Amino acid sequence: MRSLFLVATMVALASPVAVYAQAAKFSTATSKINDLMANPDAKAVLVKHMPQIAEAAGMVGDQTLKGVQSMAPDRITDKLLADIDADLAKIK
Repeated sequence: MRSLFLVATMVALASPVAVYAQAAKFSTATSKINDLMANPDAKAVLVKHMPQIAEAAGMVGDQTLKGVQSMAPDRITDKLLADIDADLAKIK
C-alpha cells in the first residue's frame, strides 16, 4: 500500500512539470529561427534579446538558436538562450 502511495505521489508531482514542458509553443532548442520570425510574438522576443537577428535570419533561418550558438558562443550564451526561452514560454 505504501508503494502505491509513493508511486501516486511521484506521478502527481511530475505531472505539472510534464504539462508545463508540453505547453511551451516555442524553444531556442527546437524551433527554427524562421518559424520564430514568422510569429509576431516570437519575433518580438528575438528582436528584444537579439536586435541583429532580423539581418542574420536569412543565413541561419533553417537552424535553431541553440544550433547557431556554436558559431558565436561569446554572443549567444546559455544565459541569453535561457532568457529567450523564458520569454518564449509566455507565448500562448
